[in-house]
Amino acid sequence: MERNQLIAIVVIIVVVAGAGVAFIFMTGPTRPLEDTFVYETIGNPEFMDPHADYENYGGFVFYNVYETLYSPPFGSASTATEDLRPNLASAAPVISADGLNYTVPLRHDVVFQDGTPFNASVVEWNFYRAAKMFYLSGPYWMIAEVLEGGQAVEDAAFSEDSATEFPAAFDAWVASGAGIEVIDEFTIKFILSDSFGYFMPVLTYTASAMMSPTFVLAHADTNFTTWDSYGVDYLQDPIENPNYMVTHTCGTGPYMLTEWIPDSYIHLTLNENYWRTFDVPSYAGSIKHIYLKTNEDTTGRILNVRAGTSDAVMVPRTNAMDVYNNVTLASLYPDDIYLSKAGYGYGLTFMGFNLYRVNTTVGTWFESPFQNLNLRKAASYAFDYGAFLAAAVQGFGFRADSGAIPLGLVGYNTSAYLDIQYNISRAVDMWNLAVQDPVLITNFAGVKTDTGTAAANTIQLYYNSGNDERQKACLLVKDGLEAVFADEDANMTAFPDGISVSIQALEWSNYLAHQRYRQMMLFFVGWGPDYPDPDNFIFPFGYSRGTNGYRIRYNNTQVDTWYFEAKTEVNETLRANIYGRILQAMADDFPYLWTYQQGELRVWRTWVHGDGLKWNPLSGVYSFYFYHMYKDYAAYDGGEAYSPYV
Repeated sequence: MERNQLIAIVVIIVVVAGAGVAFIFMTGPTRPLEDTFVYETIGNPEFMDPHADYENYGGFVFYNVYETLYSPPFGSASTATEDLRPNLASAAPVISADGLNYTVPLRHDVVFQDGTPFNASVVEWNFYRAAKMFYLSGPYWMIAEVLEGGQAVEDAAFSEDSATEFPAAFDAWVASGAGIEVIDEFTIKFILSDSFGYFMPVLTYTASAMMSPTFVLAHADTNFTTWDSYGVDYLQDPIENPNYMVTHTCGTGPYMLTEWIPDSYIHLTLNENYWRTFDVPSYAGSIKHIYLKTNEDTTGRILNVRAGTSDAVMVPRTNAMDVYNNVTLASLYPDDIYLSKAGYGYGLTFMGFNLYRVNTTVGTWFESPFQNLNLRKAASYAFDYGAFLAAAVQGFGFRADSGAIPLGLVGYNTSAYLDIQYNISRAVDMWNLAVQDPVLITNFAGVKTDTGTAAANTIQLYYNSGNDERQKACLLVKDGLEAVFADEDANMTAFPDGISVSIQALEWSNYLAHQRYRQMMLFFVGWGPDYPDPDNFIFPFGYSRGTNGYRIRYNNTQVDTWYFEAKTEVNETLRANIYGRILQAMADDFPYLWTYQQGELRVWRTWVHGDGLKWNPLSGVYSFYFYHMYKDYAAYDGGEAYSPYV
């Protein structure tokens, strides 16, 4: 079969002085070696430490480098608890009748990439290491809130006097053994504070990843090289005081981190001594080298996968029609590129309003104008949801019409958000109510730039560079607000020179830092699920200590109370009712502007095969499992019919 393959030509022109002659040299593209996989995307992981990192790129790397006790099944879209497969565990846990004790048998044959044996003491050590760090922007909350005594450790971490309270709380918790017990060399028991039905899925997330204690302690700071020091200080910040594991790895997984050059590439190599030699496909381990390349030029990425110099690339939904044929509902280039559109995932995208104060890069603060509820309402009604879905999502997702709980999970309910629609007249009404508050006028007058210089009467929007969807969203926010301010019925008396709306792109890690340090008055980001339970969505969005709630300073004490009630409610109908009350309260508060729930859009060359390509609604982290993938150039060159998962 003849292939219609794009030929990328590098043209070098050398003009010979005085002769006016141009010599043109042309070379064709080179596809990667058959044992090498090249994936092009945007941004960087925040950290390589799975106990601190809490974003999808890092989780994607960890899925191939580190391992947890349990994992979603390979080659399956199932997220059901009963389908979880033992990973470092050797079997399903023995659960006590009251649901409080999980006794987990462990594998006897596992070694870390540095040769350290895996056992129950190592499991205990890793859980305590993550707890001792307790990075407030990290994932350990999901462990602390379910283990007996863990809530007190979390409370101390968030305390205003955490420097004093946390060490005492952590040491007391470890000494008590209240939450974790080593039964024998290969048996560990977890003791829960209540019968949390989602504990098993929690154990699949990277907060529970196992790293080699030997490796960590060998590279720890001098004061933290003993076993019971866990290689880190209390509340050690991975940014201000990074430990060695922030940029290095040592897990039990099939791949090892060889090199990481931020903004350029990550190189993973096959762990030739990987312990899992059973229950694997015949092609397991065919991919020896993985290059995850940073390329924030969308057109360039698409040209590279068409040319075959990359095996797969990230295509934003804004550019879906560059690779998707909406007539055949398949790839535009079916012979060369496979487009996977299997269904929706649980990921949500949203904008978060800063309800507190905005920091600058020089440490000066100003009050956020979005403290004003009616301004948040005005921005929400001024956003053209239909235009965004048409231009930026293009059928690869749908409006997040239930707020913080996505379609497919208990508690999904659209009733609270039916009234929040694009309506400029209503936005103008909300603006006119907002400007009746003199505090809003004062807050606008105090706005500063990113570097701390005065920028009165400005709304500043940010997106991470290379993310065309978020850029489009920022443009629509800008267009909507400018339409409000320009409306003949808008009260602009206090702003005779108007209000300007600016947009700035930031590199991914810089964007995350701006978000973490509250350096944005409005940010656009996505939430990739850690485990398939509404608890994993209400915590980050609704709970005052949650990942996003804490960053924007959303604090509704009634929502906090309901959050804890829902965590332990075993009756699904009653639990859904609690979540319904939470969604309504959040809809009334307008702390977020919800955009869309993500659908799958992944593309790769038709020489790539394996069940490690299978889509899972827990997208982001579980994107590609490289150990269960291989490339077949002979079949591709011979024009054989493509079957991706075999």
